[in-house]
Amino acid sequence: MELSKDTIEGLTNVLHTSHIPEDNFLQILDTAVSQICENPAQVKCITKATDSKPVLAKKIFADMLCLFVEAARHDFDEEKLRNFLYQAHVDEERKKKLCEAYINNKKTIQSRLELIGNNPPHIVDVDWHLDYRVKLDTCNLLGIPLYHVRLITKKHETINHVTFSCTIQQLQELIFKLKDAIRYSEKLTNV
Repeated sequence: MELSKDTIEGLTNVLHTSHIPEDNFLQILDTAVSQICENPAQVKCITKATDSKPVLAKKIFADMLCLFVEAARHDFDEEKLRNFLYQAHVDEERKKKLCEAYINNKKTIQSRLELIGNNPPHIVDVDWHLDYRVKLDTCNLLGIPLYHVRLITKKHETINHVTFSCTIQQLQELIFKLKDAIRYSEKLTNV
């Protein structure tokens, strides 16, 4: 997991109950989970976090967000997260609460992370069939095989269909370009 040294040091502040009392820790934890899993506009802010150390409370809040996002990004299970927190010298009781909050919300955090970015949809399936057109409206040629292709794509758990029709030459050109893209990507992975 890739956390900055500053974030790891901030997580050690969670250890000291003298820095952040238990009730404030639980409020910060609840707010951090709500910030990631819910609509951020509807999330309550940290209101009663230690009046004498509001900057520390905000720092711990930000460090918890980083911890949960990075753990979900690397698909940490409870054991991996517990080992990571052990290296950061987090108190056993608070480590247990952090792990419990993470495991209970891991799928939601990961699904929220999938919504970030501008990636194109993934092709998950292809359907096709061949028609034989005797005559077209646009030209008077006889005997043209026409392929109807339907690509099934998936983006953010949403399934869409892209359909198009093409001639044998257009289909061969599409297949050639796809094979060329595969060769290029294999070449990049072998470098």
